[in-house]
Amino acid sequence: MRPYLPATLAWVAGICLLAAPIRAEAQGYPRLALYGSVHGGIYPLTIGGEFGPLDPVALDTQARYNALVIQPNLITPYRPDVIAGLRQRNPDIRLHAYVLGHYIWFSAREDSTVHYPTRFRRLVRDLDGFLYNQAGGEFSNANVNLAKRDGFGRFVVAEGIADLFEDAIARSGDWNGIFIDQYCNSILWMESPSERIDYVRAGYPSVGAFDAAWLAATDTLGNRLRRRVGPDFTLCGNCAAGTKYASFNGWMRENFPFQNGGTWYDNMYRDPGGYFVDEERFRNPQANWIFTAVSGPTTPYASTNVRKMRFGLGSAALGDGYAVFGPSDLNGIDYPFHNWWYDEYAVDPGTGNTSAELADTGWLGQPIGAVHQMIWPGTGPDASTNPDFESNVTDGWHLDVGGAVASVIRDVTTAAVGLASARVRIQSPGTVDHSVLFATNGRLNMFANQTYSATFWAKASTPRAIIVAAGIPGQPGIAGRAVDIGTTWKQYQAVLIPWANGNAELQFLVGRYGGDVWLDDVHMQAGVFNVYRRDFQNGIVIVNPATTAQTVPLERQYRKIRGLVDLAVNNGALVNQVTVPASDALFLIGEDRIPPAAINDLVPILP
Repeated sequence: MRPYLPATLAWVAGICLLAAPIRAEAQGYPRLALYGSVHGGIYPLTIGGEFGPLDPVALDTQARYNALVIQPNLITPYRPDVIAGLRQRNPDIRLHAYVLGHYIWFSAREDSTVHYPTRFRRLVRDLDGFLYNQAGGEFSNANVNLAKRDGFGRFVVAEGIADLFEDAIARSGDWNGIFIDQYCNSILWMESPSERIDYVRAGYPSVGAFDAAWLAATDTLGNRLRRRVGPDFTLCGNCAAGTKYASFNGWMRENFPFQNGGTWYDNMYRDPGGYFVDEERFRNPQANWIFTAVSGPTTPYASTNVRKMRFGLGSAALGDGYAVFGPSDLNGIDYPFHNWWYDEYAVDPGTGNTSAELADTGWLGQPIGAVHQMIWPGTGPDASTNPDFESNVTDGWHLDVGGAVASVIRDVTTAAVGLASARVRIQSPGTVDHSVLFATNGRLNMFANQTYSATFWAKASTPRAIIVAAGIPGQPGIAGRAVDIGTTWKQYQAVLIPWANGNAELQFLVGRYGGDVWLDDVHMQAGVFNVYRRDFQNGIVIVNPATTAQTVPLERQYRKIRGLVDLAVNNGALVNQVTVPASDALFLIGEDRIPPAAINDLVPILP
């Protein structure tokens, strides 16, 4: 049972329980999250142990965030005044209870009907639901057998855990949502040469059958939990790429931007699991997360760490999710990351000064548009020798057609640059994109894992996707990306990262759909010549994922933050042009309530 609360705190807690769910859209940008950790005795939120007084300084510090993820183990059953104290300071804070999906440590607290970890451990024990390794011990990294079935084929452990989460956490009324860590669609990657899962003891004839059942069981847990908690309670998960789109509100990207050995482009665009992909697919209200890990937690304000924080924060602001910065092990005792605070976290837009006040968080206000790219041309060697088709469409280009009917002409009735463009007409489409291929005769010597850019203007008779690739005739492409194009001229830059070396031509694969595709001012060069930008009521965010610094022209004057942590970047200067270092971001102040007039280098988003 919960302890008795003083009347004032009980009244505050009651207000929290009865309040309507807080919609994430009401929060300003950038959206800050603390992926916190409650250590023994509820440190750092209490003083002197589990039943000690609240620490007002720690509550003040953590209440500044838009969202907080912490363990409910001792808070919900014994110290709901922690929740009340946070909400009293910040009524808009979104609190997510941190739980594990398929692991539970040994816990046998005397108060076994209330203490959540003990309830979890005994639930699994009573269902004979532990997962074992082939040596007979509990499997080290995932000791809960979500794939356990009863005699009727029901995933009884997965269902039981969903019921426990609802009863022990959601029903308390303390939390806006649940954050489930170690909630993987497959756990075979956790095996090692020295430890294998005993899939026979788990109830399956083969490791493949176990793996398929595990995926189905995780879906069962998510779907049942969603039914139990209702539509407004937030569910978030973490483990590789999440696919619980129907039941969950979002997912975590860890070690950003290198999760799964990827790049910024993979972490933002991977399908499934990319940040922008997840923003489109998870249910509302969205709650996606970008977690950037500190390098050297004893020096959180070193230049490398400030850059990494800013890169993650800026990338999150390109969408509607939360940015997290902290140590990978969440060790708040040795590294009090709950006290770290950076220039970009809070700003007084009137003075331009960085701030430590809750009132100055969300300082960018609301977005006034979607993320877009700013593009400018490169000057290096180019695979395209006839980029603008002013004279013809045959010099430097060839059209390959197989299993389709198509042609290409020089069109003088429409152009993005100059007086003419290339119009590829697909009278009868094929079954694959490469049924119609329009490509340069010129080639570019490309090297694996280096970045290259295909820069071009395009439009189509109807909205459609095309494939932009670097390829070698007669061989599979060595790099490629899908690009969605509309019916009006827009400039695009697709970043190509070859998986192998090769002397490649630029290819447009357009054969899957009928209609017309127009191209103009087409280039393929080494390097990247774009940044990602989003405009807000009180400023802009510019993100440079390239491996080289980018000098960005601005359409008018903006002001830099006047900071305390990174004075080299946040020096309060008025600027019409900025240089954004590689893998970095920049936050600029400027009332931007009205979108700027049409500028050729502001274009829709693509990788």
